[in-house]
Amino acid sequence: MSMHKLGYLVLCDAHTKAAGKDCLIGVFNRIFVGRFPAMHETCFLAFELWTTPGDHKLGVRIKNTDGGDAVQPLGPLEMKVSAVGQASGAIQLRNLPLEKPGIYSFVVEIDGEPVGARDLIVESIPQRPAQA
Repeated sequence: MSMHKLGYLVLCDAHTKAAGKDCLIGVFNRIFVGRFPAMHETCFLAFELWTTPGDHKLGVRIKNTDGGDAVQPLGPLEMKVSAVGQASGAIQLRNLPLEKPGIYSFVVEIDGEPVGARDLIVESIPQRPAQA
């Protein structure tokens, strides 16, 4: 049984730490795109994780609508977990390729073991009906 647990995993427009707190701005799980293929310029994948205290490796896989990797897996990134077993932060993502509409999945791994995922719904901008 896994010792790893995901507290939260969200996509947001901005992330910072202030007074020991994670500050998230513009949390989202859906975006609209004018045409495909497209690219999402920048966002953050913010997380809170619970596991055994000490040093761990954090990895992220971003799956496209077909289940393949949208980009090369991120990491492993060195992560220091506090004495109470909690770690939080965010990973900035730039120029995320969006080949077609559908669901893209952000899978977080600790020490190579998947601990959770956040889905992003990518849709075409709805077309307005022609005016008569």
